[in-house]
Amino acid sequence: MAAELALVRYEGSYADAVVGWCAGSPFSSEWVPAGATDPDAVLAGWLEDPDISGFLLLRSGDPVAYGELWLEPDDAEAELAHLVVDPARRRQGLGRALAVSLVDRARADGQTNIFLRVHADNDVAVACYASAGFVRCSPEEEAEFNAGQPATYRWMQHRPGA
Repeated sequence: MAAELALVRYEGSYADAVVGWCAGSPFSSEWVPAGATDPDAVLAGWLEDPDISGFLLLRSGDPVAYGELWLEPDDAEAELAHLVVDPARRRQGLGRALAVSLVDRARADGQTNIFLRVHADNDVAVACYASAGFVRCSPEEEAEFNAGQPATYRWMQHRPGA
């Protein structure tokens, strides 16, 4: 029998694990400020904006992944952000499950335009998100979205049925 997956709102527990998962990846370690020693403060900083909600993906009750929804309700738009999977559990379909669950949550909240950004050289994540129904944005959209960003990202938009 497959282990049960559940997406639950992040309520302040497991910050140590989430920050540790980020530290274990060259793509997400940049999310943790240099010299940060308090994982609770790191996640609290990520969630300062009231339009940002954090979520844990649980497998059989244990946290296996974390992600956020950044909502722009006036534009019916959402961005999936800070997606990270426990390094010991990568390559098990959990990143895809997290992305699909967050898309479902965003759509239930009335968001119709759902985006994410990923380092262009993170081939594993790009393939994961493509398998979850995300397609690359146009070069013009990417240029617009990347203006003012600290890096040049590949931007992807969820397209049902893609």
